[in-house]
Amino acid sequence: MLNRFSIKQQLSTTLTSIVLFSSFAYGQGEWTRPDRLPEIPTTAPRTWILANQQAAFSEYCTTGEGTDFYTRIKEGFDEKYLSFPFPDEPKSFGDSDPKARTSAKIDAWRKAQDTCNEVAGIASTATIIWRVNGEQTYLDKAREFLVKLCDWDPEGTTGIEYNDETNFRLLRLAPEVYDQIRDELTAEEKAKVLAMFQRRGTTSFDHILRKRTGLLKRNSLEVEPSSHPVRFMPMLGMMGLALWDDLPEAKDWFAFAYGFYENQFSPWGGDDGGWAEGIAYWRGVIEHASFQDALLLIDAPEAYAQPFWKNTFYFPVYFLTPWRSTAFGDTPVAGAIGIEPGIRDIITHAARVHQDGYLRAYADLYEDPHALPEDELEFRLWRKYPTPVEYLLRDFLVADRPLPAANPLSDLPQSIYLKSIGWAAIHTDLGNPQNDIFLQIKSSPYGSFSHSHADQNAFILNAFGEGLAINSGYREFHRSPHHNGHTRQTLSKNAVLIGGEGQTAQDATAIGQITRFVSNERATWVQGDATQAYQANPKLKDVELAQRDVIMLQSGLVIIRDEIRSLRPESVQWLIHSNQQPDKTDDGELAISQNDANLLVDLVAVDNELVIEVSDVFAVPVDPKYLRKGYDPQFHLIAATETPTCNTVIYAVLQPSQGKDPAKARIQSASSQQVEIIQTNGQTLKIDFSKESPEISQT
Repeated sequence: MLNRFSIKQQLSTTLTSIVLFSSFAYGQGEWTRPDRLPEIPTTAPRTWILANQQAAFSEYCTTGEGTDFYTRIKEGFDEKYLSFPFPDEPKSFGDSDPKARTSAKIDAWRKAQDTCNEVAGIASTATIIWRVNGEQTYLDKAREFLVKLCDWDPEGTTGIEYNDETNFRLLRLAPEVYDQIRDELTAEEKAKVLAMFQRRGTTSFDHILRKRTGLLKRNSLEVEPSSHPVRFMPMLGMMGLALWDDLPEAKDWFAFAYGFYENQFSPWGGDDGGWAEGIAYWRGVIEHASFQDALLLIDAPEAYAQPFWKNTFYFPVYFLTPWRSTAFGDTPVAGAIGIEPGIRDIITHAARVHQDGYLRAYADLYEDPHALPEDELEFRLWRKYPTPVEYLLRDFLVADRPLPAANPLSDLPQSIYLKSIGWAAIHTDLGNPQNDIFLQIKSSPYGSFSHSHADQNAFILNAFGEGLAINSGYREFHRSPHHNGHTRQTLSKNAVLIGGEGQTAQDATAIGQITRFVSNERATWVQGDATQAYQANPKLKDVELAQRDVIMLQSGLVIIRDEIRSLRPESVQWLIHSNQQPDKTDDGELAISQNDANLLVDLVAVDNELVIEVSDVFAVPVDPKYLRKGYDPQFHLIAATETPTCNTVIYAVLQPSQGKDPAKARIQSASSQQVEIIQTNGQTLKIDFSKESPEISQT
């Protein structure tokens, strides 16, 4: 039954109880209460460490597998945070609308997050140390920070409406702290803390509902999801579990989150495990998994049981290089991402949960120079989450599940198509990144919405541990002039412009579609249709077709055919971006080299000429303040048709290779539907695109 309600509550506290009246007027939202809930433990605590686990956890941290990690956490905490004073409440930085943020406001916004992460991190770390050694000093520290947090205005500068990230940093840990130490609080302290949680919890739930989160559908933009409220769902659910019999609202919070994960998650993808916002925002799965871990802790059979949770950990296996490379969608500030410590940890955790040796093998590819959570020498609680104690608790949760032996990733299919998000990946040697040629193509039904970009039919090419055809641009901060004016735009992608125009950014209607995906032992063919993405641009209403065919042979040779049809003559600009400046070879090809990896590119426009320009200038420059952080220059090659026409066909042949003598492949002849290519070995490759599926022959 659909529950429609408005939340109107007022808090009145005595020394021993919480009494609810009506006063705080909040908005209205809709959600469907699940028919059933898992069995909830009858006694607290219900999160992190259950009552019957206390002795086992202490043993795990003092003489068991977690000893070294716990010791490092305690030593770091004692040195940096045991005497750390409770900080002042973060100050206002003016209009907090994300669209109004400047570089200076971003600094203040991030500083406030750091402060809140420290508050919650200190309280939670002190709590866990106390749980292990029982020393009053740590209990006092946890209690001090939890109680003093109550003096901050829940609807002020750390409230969800002003700075949702600060509220999130506090509520993702503080309720669990209370769950562990509630019996050690005085009646006055308990009443004060619960009053704070009621206000923050109610405003958070209302915010999530007003963003229509209760109406979201799995793998759908029918109701457009708001990225942050979706990310806040595990916070809400675990807060409900931690406060289960302390606040009457808590049961609603848990029920809402539970139903969301059972029936609606994920709006950003489907059962195949994809995440439309991109691999960087897939990292949010680490947070969402915390709710699955909470279910696992209380022995709920639903934990990690849905198809999404069985498949999503393969998303990085296919789409994330171990080393830092560019990726589709928003990425960290420096524009690249690899297997980071947190990603490696969650993949290892999933390998234990699912007893999956392929995930173990992928986690073993980790090569990030940053230390893993359990090996981190510098103990910090300032910005990142999960915090060290969360990693420790996660390890304890699956300590009884052995890490499976690694299975060779070469045994898996070398290509994959995720229909739910319109992404495809093709590998020549999955699991051997120094020898692998990895091509990814995107044409997504999610368009350029949220953290996605205007990149339908775009590709990225990595080979031999290097990025050869990259996504261009950085994200110094979200919605920076450079991020909006360059990184999000089609002009920063390995894609095409039509008449100098690209697809519209931040537009759920600017969609693409992978219309064909065929893979066999010889080659993989992907066909993408980005017509609607270009038509969403008011200047490109006359576009009738924007189709890209991509064929990658098992050898790594890539053939791309772009066909653009328009009611009026248009020039077409074919784009490729790189970290190193492209050079022209004596044979007229374009050469891109990155350390020991090479890429030769040959381009032909049928019945037209191409004018090639190379630039290292961004459409909008990077914020100068960030240049000192090591942002490297990037190069942008534009191959433009000389004569505007109503029907343009461009062929591109991309030959990756390794070593001093680059392999070559040149276009010998090309017509609208056929292309002939001379390869390094002298053989001629013929591809006929006029058939239902391209016919490939070699002589």
